[in-house]
Amino acid sequence: MEIPEEGVLKTSQRYFFTPSALASELFYFPTRTGHYFCDRRYAFSHHAETAQLASHRLSFMLIAIREGAMRFTLEGEQLTAVKGQAVLFDCRQPHEYSSGDGTEFNWLLFNGLNAEAFCKRIRQSKGGRRAFAPADFNAVVRGIDELVASCAAGERLSESACSQLIHRLLCELLLGGEGAAQREEGAVTEAIRYMHRNLHRELSVRDAAAAANLSPSHFSRVFKSQTGYSPYEYILLRRIDEAKHLLASTRLSVKEVAYRVGYNSEEHFIHSFQKKVGISPGVFREYPI
Repeated sequence: MEIPEEGVLKTSQRYFFTPSALASELFYFPTRTGHYFCDRRYAFSHHAETAQLASHRLSFMLIAIREGAMRFTLEGEQLTAVKGQAVLFDCRQPHEYSSGDGTEFNWLLFNGLNAEAFCKRIRQSKGGRRAFAPADFNAVVRGIDELVASCAAGERLSESACSQLIHRLLCELLLGGEGAAQREEGAVTEAIRYMHRNLHRELSVRDAAAAANLSPSHFSRVFKSQTGYSPYEYILLRRIDEAKHLLASTRLSVKEVAYRVGYNSEEHFIHSFQKKVGISPGVFREYPI
């Protein structure tokens, strides 16, 4: 395939996508993707003509380096990424990158749904790093390869399948972790199970951290990174969920419901419920919404 970019070798592939109105509104969608083999002449900048197209400048870029190394300048920050690393960035921000000889990488431009929030959360989970080594790097490569191969075969994936593929990639980057992060994901899962089993009794963050075999401070950071909630807020919301279930499906009094979901006073429960739900437990029971 002849790609008119200096330094991109003929064995490379590149494909374009134009999302439908439905995909733009409701799905994740690709705008371009490729599998590049490059030499030292290859370089790309947000000043390039191609970068001014909406399909690039309004998208997010994921690059997975299979061989060699690439140099990046992202929002003024310089970094080098090597084989086995992924780089994720917002194309609305200043960006430049280049390769050395013998560089091979997969790349994907995408957007849609909550792509911006998802990418920000991924970066937060990596300690703010823009280049990182996913635990299953090959899964990231296979995902982009699947998209490229479907185009090469003339059998493009449906927009819903593309959306699912991109979501799977983002989840891999966010939750796949890097060694210790994988163990932490399991620890958070165990802590959540513990929380659900013990909503009815007094439950502290320290208790949940002990179930995860982590220190309370480290547990709180890991839990927030993986779920988006502090442990305290998560416990509170699950108690409210359980209270809704009891109010809608049993004849227990509001006071009994309060104690069943771990509150030590009816007044505290009513205040907390109304703050989170917007109506009192009594009104919810009459009009469960």
